[in-house]
Amino acid sequence: MGSCVPKQGLSPEIKKQVIDIFKEIDTDGNKCIDVNETLKFWHDNYAKINTRAMFEAVDMDKNQKIDEKEWVAFWTRVKKSGHSEDDIQEELQNLRNRGSWVQFIGVKSMNGQKID
Repeated sequence: MGSCVPKQGLSPEIKKQVIDIFKEIDTDGNKCIDVNETLKFWHDNYAKINTRAMFEAVDMDKNQKIDEKEWVAFWTRVKKSGHSEDDIQEELQNLRNRGSWVQFIGVKSMNGQKID
């Protein structure tokens, strides 16, 4: 499958999947994911651990909220770090199935936050 998308950016298909997952986690529709939403999202699957890891990786401004811009920027960093769109698609499907948050090799965490 060929693409005219620059190597470093997300393809439209993957970007749509990234945004769809964001909307799935953002249950109140306010265009921000907060800690309570992620705890509910993961429910029984190590919710606190997954939430902490996700916020450490994605919440760039450390405000305990992840907006759509931060979310898309994270997945773009994943791609720029050398992960393929197949890898990203697999992890997005894993998230959709409430799988654990993955720490991508070569993608720096943004901060160290405590989630209680």
